[in-house]
Amino acid sequence: MSDIKCTDNVKSWARVDGLSSSATAFPAVAKIGDLRVVILDTGNGLRGVELACPHMKAPMSNGIMMGQGTMVRCPKHNFIFRLSDGKGVNCVGLNLKVYEVRRDGDGVEVLV
Repeated sequence: MSDIKCTDNVKSWARVDGLSSSATAFPAVAKIGDLRVVILDTGNGLRGVELACPHMKAPMSNGIMMGQGTMVRCPKHNFIFRLSDGKGVNCVGLNLKVYEVRRDGDGVEVLV
């Protein structure tokens, strides 16, 4: 029997063109291929979330940071999501996709 390795879930860092980690005002929308990620400044680093709220597709680029940068609130219906894992705080069953983001020199990279 041979070892088979599945690479479907392999993630890699993707550099975001046009975003400077020092000059960009956050939140900012990053384009990575067909994917759109909202980059948020948590006050303790950067974090990414999917572009639209999973409830009614409100733009999370207009979301409000809460909990000292640990959560984001949807601007339309005030649903709150943890930035650590995307779990809904006051909307059980709804989860927001979250992405690790890092500064790389003066650029920004997203783990996709």
